[in-house]
Amino acid sequence: MNALEDILVAFRYLTILPVPRRRAPGDLGRAAGWFPVVGLVLGACLALASLAADRLVPPGVGGMLLVALWAGLTGGLHLDGLADASDGLGGGWSRERALAIMRDARSGPFGVTAIVLVLGLKAATAATLPEGLAWRAVVLAPVLARAGPLLLVRLCPAARPEGAGHALAAGARWPSLLAGGLVAVVVAVAMLGAWSVLLLTVSGLLAWGWAAYLRRRIGGFTGDTLGALVEVTEAITLTITVSLDFLELV
Repeated sequence: MNALEDILVAFRYLTILPVPRRRAPGDLGRAAGWFPVVGLVLGACLALASLAADRLVPPGVGGMLLVALWAGLTGGLHLDGLADASDGLGGGWSRERALAIMRDARSGPFGVTAIVLVLGLKAATAATLPEGLAWRAVVLAPVLARAGPLLLVRLCPAARPEGAGHALAAGARWPSLLAGGLVAVVVAVAMLGAWSVLLLTVSGLLAWGWAAYLRRRIGGFTGDTLGALVEVTEAITLTITVSLDFLELV
């Protein structure tokens, strides 16, 4: 696959864009280096929406609408993963039971609670951030969140011999993963300057800790746990940014 096909695969997998593609073993892994670029495009769309909302509706309403758009542009993919991972890891006491629960399309109490908490946190932070910082935060959050899986795939094996997790692990290569990580670093520095070190460190530690937990708990990562990492990283990035503003550090 060439670079154009790789980036189309990344957009197809991570967004609602109806991008046609052929299927090939490992194609998702080969496209992984483009994940932060997809995050940057998503963040740019959200930043424009945030700036428009600031001029048209009250902050609380704007925060809710922004989060709704955020979920809509991704087709709820990562929220679905968050719910399934929360149900599986929270309700399955054995590896086999946890993986079986993650396959169930229904959401249980752990999953519903996780979605409510993450969406609520995103909406609250989006409504609290001042205009000049809000657009930078919503550009940065999707980029850092989509760089996390690039680290996770190198720190942790796939838990199943099939599915999105296996497809990602099968085709992922260091050069593309490092290139994607570099995109995340550049965007972080451009958005938050010296404070980008804090955000990059926290997101890296989050991916590392998640990988360590998943190796011990279920023997590796799945597509659902990747989605959970994306959602939590986005929420934490927004939370840290709003805390920096509250402390008048940015």
